[in-house]
Amino acid sequence: MATTISSPYDILEEKKTANDYSLRLAYRRKILEYKGDRLRSPRTRKITAESFRLICRAYETVSDYDKRDTYLKSDKWTSNIPISKYTIQQLAAEPELFQELKSSLQQATLKEINSKDSNTRQTPLYCAARVGNLEAVKYLTEQGAESDIAQRTGSSALHAGSFFGHAEIVRCLLECGANYIIENSSNNTAEKEAFDDDVKNTFTDLKMTPFVQMAAHQLDWLKTNLANTKYHIDKQYYALRQTLLHCASKKGYLDCVSWLIEERSANLDIVDVNLNSALHLAAYGGHDSVVEYLLNRGANPLLLNKWCTTAEDEGSFRGDKIIKLFESMRTKDMFKMAADGIDWWFKYYFEKRSPDAVNQDGTSLLYIACRYGRTSVVEWLLVKNANPNVKLATESGSTPLHSAVYHGHIAIVDLLLSHGADIHIENNFHTLAFDDAQNDDMRQHLEKYRANLKDKKFIDVHLYSDGAKAGNAPLAELKLSYNAKYTDLVEAMPKSLKDQYPCFSIARRPLNFDDDKTTILSAVYCARCGSSKFIELPICLTAHERKRYGNAGHALRPNLPANNANKLLEKFKCSKITMKITPSNQSQSFSDTNLTFNFPSNCADKDVVINVEYIMSPDIGTTNLPGCICLFQAFYGARNRLTAMPTVVLNNQPNSILYNLAPLSFYWFTYRTRNTRLISIGETLHAFIRHFDIIPSQLTLPPDLFLHSTNGKLLYDRDIPVPCRCLKIRDHNKTVFPHIAYHGTDIKVIASILMDGLVMASTVVSSGYRVCPPPNHISRQVELFGIKDFANGIFVTPSIHYCYDPAYG
Repeated sequence: MATTISSPYDILEEKKTANDYSLRLAYRRKILEYKGDRLRSPRTRKITAESFRLICRAYETVSDYDKRDTYLKSDKWTSNIPISKYTIQQLAAEPELFQELKSSLQQATLKEINSKDSNTRQTPLYCAARVGNLEAVKYLTEQGAESDIAQRTGSSALHAGSFFGHAEIVRCLLECGANYIIENSSNNTAEKEAFDDDVKNTFTDLKMTPFVQMAAHQLDWLKTNLANTKYHIDKQYYALRQTLLHCASKKGYLDCVSWLIEERSANLDIVDVNLNSALHLAAYGGHDSVVEYLLNRGANPLLLNKWCTTAEDEGSFRGDKIIKLFESMRTKDMFKMAADGIDWWFKYYFEKRSPDAVNQDGTSLLYIACRYGRTSVVEWLLVKNANPNVKLATESGSTPLHSAVYHGHIAIVDLLLSHGADIHIENNFHTLAFDDAQNDDMRQHLEKYRANLKDKKFIDVHLYSDGAKAGNAPLAELKLSYNAKYTDLVEAMPKSLKDQYPCFSIARRPLNFDDDKTTILSAVYCARCGSSKFIELPICLTAHERKRYGNAGHALRPNLPANNANKLLEKFKCSKITMKITPSNQSQSFSDTNLTFNFPSNCADKDVVINVEYIMSPDIGTTNLPGCICLFQAFYGARNRLTAMPTVVLNNQPNSILYNLAPLSFYWFTYRTRNTRLISIGETLHAFIRHFDIIPSQLTLPPDLFLHSTNGKLLYDRDIPVPCRCLKIRDHNKTVFPHIAYHGTDIKVIASILMDGLVMASTVVSSGYRVCPPPNHISRQVELFGIKDFANGIFVTPSIHYCYDPAYG
């Protein structure tokens, strides 16, 4: 390493006898001179990057006790270091080396970003703040650098920015969560060491904001003042996009964390600009009490940050205590979780356990959840394919349906029935589930269910109110027949709604009933944005007091032609199955190579013969059914009839969905619950349709919502305007739509966008989900990232066609 004749004291323009404080003042003068010089044009600058580099080496020598002692004894010091040998701290201390700093931290973890110098205990953020390197401070804080780490004298990066006169650094650090009340070894806060009025005024201004007060653990201030501010509890502040809960969790303020969650209902799982949740930050900081609290409140432990690490990963280097907290959550008694209704535990920790697991008493998870009325747990288990017909291994031999009926849980009864619960199973006391009803409400509900079965009302329609204030629950849940029309829909509505809501829409696209022969199914097909003939039940409609959205530019598509179901199979050479079902209190199964039929117990009073004709992979040109794997129809072979319908499975085809043809139409419907119970025998066609995994476990679509490529691949590569992989929805009309724009969204809503288009806020889409912006969304007229009206700034102007649908959000 090269040495220089000039001494470090000469470069700093100080005497060898100068004390530490005098040397700091000298370094500050040099930094401020350099900072001012950098504002000049390149031609008029007086201090080169190399000159400032020498100043940095000089101060390193005299401020490091070991290096200064060596120099005073030998008169030698290191004035030049190759940049390739720089530490992260040295890179951060030289504004001209910002790109080198970024490159060195490209793959760095939070631990590396917050690393300390072995002698001075200074972090890269401290060094950047001291020299006023705003680019580096912003970058480091955006990467998760901690502003409160104390160096050798107890000063933080905020102390450095304040003492060395950088108001912009002070602002940046306070906005990133620096604690302004921390004192150094001289018992001074950063504000007390402020260099000038600009720095002092910055403290004064920002101390009025909730985020800065939270960073300083000022809970009393927050309790007194937060309600009087305009900020939502989940507002994401400043460049890091962190909430108050992020801040409190990162600092380890358990009292603030519990207050935010219990008193102010703060969202547990919002992520910041680095995709860190509050749990990530608490775990990384080693705040085990906060981690334990967040886990017990249901914080999501599966979230990955930008470094693809979980909160558990971030806390692993803190020792075993935090790891054991996560492990203790995974090993909780799942039967107690079901009884207590802790639905988030199943979502995060159930992992590969069986949804049909039973405890030592022979009681299943589903039965326990049904007994205690834990609707959300019941729904989760059923979605995970829990068997709703498993009987208790105990004396009673009851099913989950027996339990739900007996305890009066109507919503759970409906869930079980929609997922294929068998109403004909007797328990060991020879009692059917419906016989166990203990109150009139349940009895009336079950009688209505029986009546709907008898009247063949299989089309579920849920009606919602127009407007978020009405809530997310439907106004009414109706059952209609295949050919139900407008008058049938209105007649099925409760009396309190009939006169109030005469008009209907789907995803705010009005249903047209100008023709009194128009069925509900055809009106929905014609109005929907997506042109799929496959309809999922329940149909979710919005009810209106008057006609709405008629002038919004929605184009109705023509109705599909009626289909003669009886003649379609005649066009094929079909395989046949003949089944004879006998009276029995046991279930009966029949299977061939392709299909398996399961008949419930007590479904036949006499011997019943059923014939099935089917064709595998029928020609799409004949059936006009894309994705059809199997087309079949069942017929009674004699006069006797079943009292309950069988379920049917297409063997070895996991992505096949059972659809039923609405008679005398070409509309096929299925249930979102994926119930495979036949709706009837001899009245209509059935088809197993393959749904395609566009992104496995993330996005599955019916076959007629996108265009299939000739090479069999679902996605294709595109390089313009940016490299990406694409799913082709329709051919691009370059004449009408010459431009391509990108719209970022959650993968979970893609199917809804394809079916419903881009919708306005508070719209109930076809899945029954009301689309509302999150409470902490960026509203119009709000300044963010230096843009005065950020929301409108990123909004594509209406003069550009960026969507094939006139409704946009």
